[in-house]
Amino acid sequence: MRDFCNYEDIIYKITKWCAYQERSEFQVRQKLQEWEVSDKDIEVILNYLKEENYVNEERFLQSYIHGKLSKKWGLEKIKHHLKQQHHISESKINEIIKNIEIDNYIDTLKQLILKKYQQLQEKEQDKMHLKKKIINFALSKGYNFQDIYSVLEELKF
Repeated sequence: MRDFCNYEDIIYKITKWCAYQERSEFQVRQKLQEWEVSDKDIEVILNYLKEENYVNEERFLQSYIHGKLSKKWGLEKIKHHLKQQHHISESKINEIIKNIEIDNYIDTLKQLILKKYQQLQEKEQDKMHLKKKIINFALSKGYNFQDIYSVLEELKF
């Protein structure tokens, strides 16, 4: 337990860190390992943090997803990052995602596509090339092909 005098110091520091912003259980576990806390103590500390509501996976997921949607990320990219970087199961992710306002999500995709279309329209004369570039752009933002295609059809591109 590097840089700490005792167990209470660790609890104080980790609760302060968790109170600053929502953290996933995986992030907390990593931070405690970084501080060289034993595996046994990590479990005890994590249980305490959950009981005291410093760590709440559902709240973290809601906050994370809302934040990434506001940055215009697509759901595929959000899911991928949650699974890869936070080790959260797909079923937990899907529970939260099913509550997303789909109309707002599709409107955001439309705005992204229209903006990209305006940027590329003058440079790209070939309509098929233009459409391909827009599709690749939207895919890179994490939107799925089906949503992209339906928006392109609606916009008559």
